Parts: sequence; C-alpha cells; structure tokens
Amino acid sequence: MLEALPPGQPPRLVGPYRLLARIGAGGMGEVHLACRADVPTADPHRMVAVKTVREDLEVDGDFRTRFRREIAAARTVDGPGVARLVDADADAPSPWLATEYVPGPSLAEAVVRSGALPVAAVRALGGALARALADVHGVEVLHRDLKPANVLLGAAGPKLIDFGIAQAFEATALTSTGLVVGSPGFMSPEHLVGSRAVVPASDVFCLGAVLAFAASGHGPFHDEEMAAVIYRITRADAELSGVPPELRPVVERCLRLDPTERPSAGELASLLDEGGERSAVFPWPGGVLSLLAEYGEAARSVGEAASSGAGVADLPTLGPVVPYSPTAMTDRPAAPAAAPVEPRRRPWGAVVAGAVVVAVLATAGVVLLNRTDDSGGSGGSGGSGGSAGGVAGAPTTPGSSEDPAPATLSRVVLPYGGTGRTNDFGAAGTERSSRPAGWSPWTAEVETGIGTCALSPKVLVCPGSGGAVTGLSAADGKQLWKVPGRGEGLRSGAQYPAVVGDTAYVTGPDGVVSYGLGDGKERGRIPGPGADWAVKGTDLLDGVLYSSYVNMRDERTGLVTAVRLADGEKLWQTPLDALPEQPVAAAGRVYVPLGVVPVALDARTGKEAARGKESCGGFVVHEKSGSVLCTHRQDGTVGVLDPATLRLRRTLGTEVSAGPAVNADGLVAVVSGGGTVVTYDLESGRERWWEAGESADRVYLVGDRVVTSSKERVVSYPASGPGGGDDVEEYRPNLPDSVTAQTSGDALAAGGAVFLTLPDGLVVSGYLP
Repeated sequence: MLEALPPGQPPRLVGPYRLLARIGAGGMGEVHLACRADVPTADPHRMVAVKTVREDLEVDGDFRTRFRREIAAARTVDGPGVARLVDADADAPSPWLATEYVPGPSLAEAVVRSGALPVAAVRALGGALARALADVHGVEVLHRDLKPANVLLGAAGPKLIDFGIAQAFEATALTSTGLVVGSPGFMSPEHLVGSRAVVPASDVFCLGAVLAFAASGHGPFHDEEMAAVIYRITRADAELSGVPPELRPVVERCLRLDPTERPSAGELASLLDEGGERSAVFPWPGGVLSLLAEYGEAARSVGEAASSGAGVADLPTLGPVVPYSPTAMTDRPAAPAAAPVEPRRRPWGAVVAGAVVVAVLATAGVVLLNRTDDSGGSGGSGGSGGSAGGVAGAPTTPGSSEDPAPATLSRVVLPYGGTGRTNDFGAAGTERSSRPAGWSPWTAEVETGIGTCALSPKVLVCPGSGGAVTGLSAADGKQLWKVPGRGEGLRSGAQYPAVVGDTAYVTGPDGVVSYGLGDGKERGRIPGPGADWAVKGTDLLDGVLYSSYVNMRDERTGLVTAVRLADGEKLWQTPLDALPEQPVAAAGRVYVPLGVVPVALDARTGKEAARGKESCGGFVVHEKSGSVLCTHRQDGTVGVLDPATLRLRRTLGTEVSAGPAVNADGLVAVVSGGGTVVTYDLESGRERWWEAGESADRVYLVGDRVVTSSKERVVSYPASGPGGGDDVEEYRPNLPDSVTAQTSGDALAAGGAVFLTLPDGLVVSGYLP
C-alpha cells in the first residue's frame, strides 16, 4: 500500500510536487504518492503518482529521447479506463512523470489479499479493460506490459497504467539462470520474438491471461519453473481449469496462439458485456471494497499530515508492500476457492530462457534409486545408488572381482555433453576408468541459486548467483573453497563455468573472473561489456568463451561477444537487433536465437552468416555433420536445419517434451507425448525404435544407453532398442514419506556416476542407472 518516507529528512520535491509516501519500485525507478507543493490536499482524487528514475543510474541522451517519445505517446491516451498523464519532465536531472492517483489496490494485490473475483466482477473488469485497450489502440499505442500489477482498481472501475513507459522503468527476471525482458506469465508469444513483433492482438492475449488470473487466482501459464512458463507461452498451453465455465470460452479466444484468431479489444468488450447494460455501480466484491476504503483512508491520512505541516516522514508504514508482479504466488487467495485441481503433466524442457530441467531423486543425506525388478543385483550400465550414510539397496561393492576399481578421471567433463550441447556423454559416461579417483556417492550443501556445474578430474566447479562459485571435491563432495557472489538481481544469473586446464572461468556481473581449481584464488578478470548489459548465456569452444547479453536499458537489443580465455583478448563483439538467448558454439559457428529467430554467426569474425525463418527456442548442434537441431518449435517437433542456410530440412518427432540428445553416430533420442521414447537417424530422419513409457523431463545418451528422468523415476534403455526382458531398467526414488522428489538444473555423467544440482542448494552425486 503506502510506505512512510525515511524519517528525519526535509520534504522532498519533484518538479512542483511534494512526495508524501512511497508506493513501490520497479527495476529502474520508484513511485511516490504526491500532491502539489503549493496546494496541499487530503483528497486522494487530487493527488498524483510520481515516477522517478533512480538517482544512482546514469541517464544518457538515448534514454531521454526514448522517455520523451513515451511521454508523447502517453499524452495521446485518454479515457475512463486509463490513468491519465498529468505532468512530466524528461529534461530534469532525474526524469520524472506524474499520473493521476488511483486510491485502490492493483489487481495483483486484490487477488492475493482477498481472493479470486466472482464471475460478475471479472466480466465487468474485462469489459472495462477491453474498452480501455480499444481507446489505446485507437491512437496507435500499444500497452506492451499488461499484467495484474498494471491494473489498478478504483471505486468506479479499473484503470490501466504504464503505457510503454514500463520499458523505461522495468526489467523483470523469468528465470533464475538468465533474463527475459517482460512480465513472466503475462507475456504473449509475440513478446518472446521481440518488440517489433508485438501487435494490438498481443495486448489482447495479455488481457486474457489477466482475466484468467482474476477469475482463478493464478495465471494460466503459472509453473514452478520459469523455463516451463516460457515454454508454455510459446505453445499457448494455458491452464484454465480454475476459470469458471461461463468465462472460459472468451478467455480461450484471447489466448489463441495465432494473433489473427484473437478478438479485437472492441470485440472482446462486446463478448464480456453480453449486450447488457452496464451498472452505474461497479460490482466489486466485499473484499475489494474493503481494500478501496483502506487505500482511501491511508491517502487521506498522509494528505492531512502534509496539509497540517506535520512531518509525513514520521508516519509509520501504513500497509504491506505487495510484490510488483505475482508471477509465482506462494500462497493461494484467502477467499473461498474451488476444489483443488490435479495439475496436468506437461513438457518442461530447456526453453527460450535456456534452462534445462533434470529430475533429481534425492534429499539431504539420502540419495537412493531402487530397481523395480526382482533380481536385486546391478545390471545394464550401472547399479542402484546411495549417498553417504545410505540405506538398503547399495550398489555392488567397488573393488570386487566383478567390478574392477576405476582409474583416475583425466579430462574435463562439461555440462550438456560438451560441444554442441548434445546431451551425449559418450562412452566415458559409463566406463569406470573415467570416474574421479576415490569416488563414492555423496550429497553436498551449497548456497541456493546454484547453476550448472563442470567436472575437472578432482574438482566439481559450481557457480551461483551474483558471480558466486564453489569448488567441491569430485570424490566426496567436501567443499574445497568458495567465493561469495554479489547478488545483483537481474545481472546475477549463474552461468556454467568454463574449465580450461587448472583454471575455472565464471561469468558474473563484472565480467569473467578466473579462479585456480585447487584453491579458488582469483587469477584475473576480463571486463564485460558494461553496466547496461546482462549476460544471458555462455558457451565454450576451443578456449574461446562466447557470451550473449541483453540491453537492460532499451530492452530491444543484444550482443554476442567472443573472448579468448588464455589472454583475455576480446576477439569480436557483434550487436544484435533483438534479444538473444543461449548461444551454442560448434562447427565454426555460434548459433543464437533472437527471440525465436535462428541466427548463425561466424565463430572467427562474429559476422552474421545465416538467418533462418524457422521458430527455434534453442539449438543442439551435431558437430560431425554440422546439422543444427532446432528445439522448442511451436508445432512440437524438432527441426533439422541446414547448417549453411538454416533452412528446414526435415522434422523429427511429434509433441516432443524432452530432448533431443544426439550422439556422434547420429542417433537422436527424444521423449514425445505422454512419455514415449523415440529414436531417429539424424541423416535420413528414419525412426529407429520407440518404447511407450511415462512422461519424462530429460533425456540423455550415456554410452550404450538412453536414459530418461522424471520426478517419479529414472528409466534406462539400450541405445540399440529394447529387446524385451529386463534390458529396460527402471529405478524409483526411495525417499521418506515426508519428502517429495525435486527437480534440478542440469546433470553430467562420468564413469557411471552422475552429478546433479538442486536449485535449493544441494549437489548430489550417485550411480547412473
């Protein structure tokens, strides 16, 4: 609600306005309740909301130019459903603008505090917002950031705020390991392509998501993993079971994947009004009316204090500050809700944000996978696994005549199977001679926010947020050293470490920092492109680190850089005309999606070598043939692209939910539909074999096995295809009743051991099935 200003300070003026209380803050600015300094008032309807740029940010000429454009656009927007722009100054030392103050909660706060709205209120809300959008689109302005936090509830109805100005003030994170500009859960598929693809129908899509949130208490694309949210948006895979049946058809039309199939804002208003007359009194439920009264009283209190000359700064905080955007609510609404709905199983996968989800069958102190067959022994490529202090079902004892002791791992194992991110760990994934010396299953506690780890012969290097990095003993998981992070929010996403020789290179807010593998001592720094840039992803090839960045200031452009790690020399820096995703370096190219547009850069020069027309959320590159596998396509297939032109050669699979993984021989493995494992020949596209199963989150190629994993189980198949009997091995977690299986970021395999990361601060190493 309202937060008191710091005590002991004189009244603060912004232009002709005196700040009364703090309303909230975004990524680059703050919002305050204010009134004219020469006309103090206690009437909330005569107050304004003043937005200012943070004083610690440098404001250059380009920023002011964009700010002036956005002010001009906002001045053209008027009507009963929008918060009118009152005043602005783009030339002030800290640019500011003032809009009419709406003494009421945001839709986000209203739903969090008083529950989902009844059908009549949602109809009235949607009709009013649709008419407001129609007015906005009528003057050729796009909102571009329509979400519950940008809908304010007033006594006479809702009002929209932040028309494009949101791009000057906000930048919202979507994943814990990267950055996607926008508002998670309330973006349209076009938002993921870039600002140039956003059209009026994009605002309608966002409004549909907002109405689903208002009617059910959660967004239609809500999921525990931000990567899954983006994946579902790209397919318009909306969860609407909590939306009342009488509203669902209208919301479904708004959330169609094809923008041309969505209603216009005016048509949507007619659908929601149902031809009936609108009531003079807005049908807010009792919970919202109570919040309106609370907001009005709070504003009157600070206004009276200012009018009387009392120190507003001495007032206590008047109400809780609600999170800016309810993209992942931790508590359900307080109001009575419908019976809980069993969540649908849906594909997660590595999506636009570049995150890859791997099922982890582990808890602190216990890591155990039990076979479901009756043999009781180990088979296939490995045995059951347990952690230190384990329980029944331990693997065959290392060192026995049937299980010779391993030699020492002598190479670096990078995540995702190394070059091309193929998820293939090769023969070394199962050969015990590639296991770290002295290894046995272990579990280690590290800080939360851990990212993907890399394995050297003796040290597992795991990055964290804000440039943090931890070195763990590969043999037993003991912490060898740790470097704390800076925790800088948007610019602090963990990037997997590039390990070369005895040095680990970790990308953080200040660029690339190198550490000694044995002791964690800093050896050098390679500066990044600057404070305006947030790293999105990195990839290592032949000692060169390729990194993609997004511009936090204009949110429309990006960079890809190439740095030679041996001497820190920047080989090239290529500007991009849209927001880049995770780069993949292989076969002399650097492949990077611009939104979902595939682009190939020459790895030596950084010059654009090809730009495709297929929609791609990520890439897997088969280095031997150069073929590029295009993932997370809207039609649910995996595209095989020509490496020179990025033209589509063929597609593999249907309803692909995990994968692909591809080995050097061209075997491609995916998980389709409800859990069917399917393999293909990369060159011909011919299906090799399939096996029906349950849903899976991840698929690997490890030696002569295809391994899938999910929350419920891990299944291992012969790469040549199941032949019946017990050649398909199934493992299930043996966890305490009070523990639920969790998911992790990524995994890597070496010598029959698997190393997994948990986002809540655990690293687990156990026997690979």
